[in-house]
Amino acid sequence: MERKVPAYYVQLSPEQTKTSLILGLRLEQGSLVVKNGIVAECMERGGVIVVDEATHAMQEVLLMFNSILDRTSVTAIGDKIVFAHENFRILFCANDSQYSGNIKLPQSFAQRLVCFYFDYPESEDELKIVDKIVAEECKIPDEVPVEVKRYVIDIMREMRSKTYPLSVRNAAIAVVMCNLALARTQRNVDTVTVDDYFITGNNVESIRRSIAERIGFKDVENISDLSSPELNRFVKFISVIGVKRFKEIILESFMYYLDVDLGFYDLQLAKDKIQAAIL
Repeated sequence: MERKVPAYYVQLSPEQTKTSLILGLRLEQGSLVVKNGIVAECMERGGVIVVDEATHAMQEVLLMFNSILDRTSVTAIGDKIVFAHENFRILFCANDSQYSGNIKLPQSFAQRLVCFYFDYPESEDELKIVDKIVAEECKIPDEVPVEVKRYVIDIMREMRSKTYPLSVRNAAIAVVMCNLALARTQRNVDTVTVDDYFITGNNVESIRRSIAERIGFKDVENISDLSSPELNRFVKFISVIGVKRFKEIILESFMYYLDVDLGFYDLQLAKDKIQAAIL
């Protein structure tokens, strides 16, 4: 940050009030005193504040920001007036407008905003994000091959939609659970026998081609050797934890067993599509 200003973060919710969020009277030692909330603190110090989940708050909460978003950028209660420092900036973040569970923004609030739309990152960037989340959250070494991670991420990217918004969090959960499944088996990946699922049956070649495509092969139809090192690493790892368990891990991580509010979208249709996509 070139100006070395302080940074703040707050997540909106229906329970918040002006007192808790911006500025208000609080009881201290039997007396009511004016206290800054996180927003007023940021205004005075000339910081940057990220206000997350803007479409999950009550409209009344959002309307409290109107005077702060005006050209004068001010908020007040009683005799106390807080004027924003010239370096003060406020960033609101929200899900896509078509996501289920969003509240509509008040018009007077929306008119004060400049909106920038950000799409999902590229798959390789999402892989880096997954690795970072797993490194921070998983308490055991990450031994999941990159090919398995790419497979999970590819399914996530194919299945997610504005009505079923899967994210890197779901993929990271799946990777953590794969690590736990591997730890529980106490088996060596290098000496494991390949599961029959990958070597017998009428649709083995199509299964292996589908895997190859998901883990990054660009021209699957022209792959002459389906026993490539990348494909073998995937097959051996899944053989260790079990095909059935791997499928369950993806379903559990991708909200399959939860009654998610999708608005008017058919939840069972989304679940059937996920189940059919795995191996």
